[in-house]
Amino acid sequence: MKAPNMDEAHFDLNDIEHEPTDAQLDALMKSVAEEVARRAKIANDAFMQNLRAAIAAVNKSGTDA
Repeated sequence: MKAPNMDEAHFDLNDIEHEPTDAQLDALMKSVAEEVARRAKIANDAFMQNLRAAIAAVNKSGTDA
């Protein structure tokens, strides 16, 4: 028997009367993991760009002396 308003695609984590199904929790964990990976890539790309710029600035200042 399915709980009322427990659509597989949507659930409210603040609802203390109805627990999410295992499938809903699995979907949530996958979604969170994908978002974490996306944000980690963005952060890593920005870090590497800044690192390359810093290395280039150090190399340039070394040739100016």
